[in-house]
Amino acid sequence: MIKYLRVILLLAMSLNLNAQDSTEVFDMSQYGDASDSKSYCTQKVNNQAPSKQFSLGYEMNLGFSNSNVNGTEKINSMGGIRATANVLALSTNKLILSIGANYWGSKIRTSNASSNVNVNQVYTNRMDIVGLNAVLFKPLNEKHFIIAQANTDLSHIGITNNLGASSSALTYYGSAIFGWKKNDYRMLGFGVSRTYRLGRPIIVPIILYNKTFNDHWGLETLLPARAHIRYNFSSNSLLMAGYELEGQQFDLQSNNLFLQRGEIKPRLVFEKKLIGFFWMSAQVGYRINGRFNFVNRYNGQDGNEVFVNNWGGSPYFNLSINLVTP
Repeated sequence: MIKYLRVILLLAMSLNLNAQDSTEVFDMSQYGDASDSKSYCTQKVNNQAPSKQFSLGYEMNLGFSNSNVNGTEKINSMGGIRATANVLALSTNKLILSIGANYWGSKIRTSNASSNVNVNQVYTNRMDIVGLNAVLFKPLNEKHFIIAQANTDLSHIGITNNLGASSSALTYYGSAIFGWKKNDYRMLGFGVSRTYRLGRPIIVPIILYNKTFNDHWGLETLLPARAHIRYNFSSNSLLMAGYELEGQQFDLQSNNLFLQRGEIKPRLVFEKKLIGFFWMSAQVGYRINGRFNFVNRYNGQDGNEVFVNNWGGSPYFNLSINLVTP
């Protein structure tokens, strides 16, 4: 018996030595020090409205009037399709680049023609905007970031409801912001923008301020272009109250004039998740005229206005289906 016990003991010791020899040895010098890694801030605050990757909607303005030197003309309605597409061209923790395209078409419906040939061209043809844009978000570290945006639009009013492609229909604008993100609840930035939001090219200082106060309330602003108070019912629905400035300069086909259109839109915006990443967005508001005048120069200012229209305000609504980013 003792003899057998010695044999078993020798075998066990042999197996144990073999096991020790096959154990993997980790060289910790191959792994970097965690203190060398660098963190970067993100482009949104908590509970912020979801970013729209693809959007298809329809906007309708109810009846209003247009007054000019020839009298007052009744507009029955104005509306059209609005569509956007934004694709992430590059997305890392150090850089986010988005490339996008958009279309905004507006058609006026009126029961009487205008006595002014240029106004009548607007009444009987679409106001088309086809645009391309690029947005860059560059975090510098955990607290600082840069946002840069460049846009070009083809803005055209034809003579047979056709899209135009002349170089005089092109407009260029953009913005740049330097900002601070203290935490996931507040972003603040200052910058400058060249914009056509009120129909005329101007360069203005801009302020970005996004703030989430708690699980329900927040602010989303890019002054002076837009500002909204946000209320989150849940992670799947929210309501925003505020305003947005919109506009563009349009080339009149077969004409040496340009239409400068600008408007102010106080509004309520309700957004709700439908299924998956598909959301519905519904706007109701009031369109206030900022400018709807003809100029005889590409970047016309006050001295270049050759015909002034005084558009009345009108209620409007906008309904869209959107594919949002996670």
